[in-house]
Amino acid sequence: MSDSASNIPVILVTGGTSGLGLEIVRLFLDRGYYVIATGRKPLNIPGYEDKFKLYRIDFCNLKETSDVINTICDNHSVSFVVNNAGILSPPDYTITEDGNEYTFQVNFLSHLLINELIIRKLGKHRPIRIAAITSVVHKLAKSDLNYCRQEKDYSPLKAYSDSKFFLAIMGNHLTAKYKNLDLKCFIFNPGVFGSSIYRMQEGWFRFLYRIAAPFMRRPFRIAKILADLITDPASLSGVVYNAGKNNRILKEVNPFILNTFWRECYSILKPYMD
Repeated sequence: MSDSASNIPVILVTGGTSGLGLEIVRLFLDRGYYVIATGRKPLNIPGYEDKFKLYRIDFCNLKETSDVINTICDNHSVSFVVNNAGILSPPDYTITEDGNEYTFQVNFLSHLLINELIIRKLGKHRPIRIAAITSVVHKLAKSDLNYCRQEKDYSPLKAYSDSKFFLAIMGNHLTAKYKNLDLKCFIFNPGVFGSSIYRMQEGWFRFLYRIAAPFMRRPFRIAKILADLITDPASLSGVVYNAGKNNRILKEVNPFILNTFWRECYSILKPYMD
């Protein structure tokens, strides 16, 4: 493995080129980590050229995502993963080039693929710690796991809350699936803070969010809480932490519905995992 920083811990941050992701990247660089970021736009961090690497990925394309993550695994000894990349759902029903609802793929399915590839390729050789960033609206999602497969079922709020709930249940799923590995996968609900996630919204929501954002909690404070949690050996796997570091248990999902959901997800991802 040709990791240029094999003697220091390596962390991968998805969506690390702006907002909370960029704050997480900078914080871990300051703490002495080798940081890998994914994103769709260029990023240079002066002074850290030997400890930072950016990989350009568009999560709308699962093959591209798989190819880049496999390259990362071949060249870097990743031990920490932050599933941060995400969007607020577009106003209208949108399909990716892979044929999936846009929010479902970008916010959730691509991260499931990333985590699976990293665990399978690296999990036998080192402990893996995964943090997935959800949202307070994950509580609005119904436990039937019936996400927006068709345009008639679509609303931006449903698509977004569903994607964040799926991220949350992913923690328990991966921990149980890979119980023989040294794996921890927890969920972090940062609450409301100032960010640029409103960029895909229109009208009054975008206008009001831009006005309120300067008065919200700053991303750096949220990044520090997350960094402390993912590096704390006492952090629990499969639970949801909030910004106060309190943990919550997720609402239960019918086991049959849950198993059907995971089978469907893996049937989509299978071509990109083999």
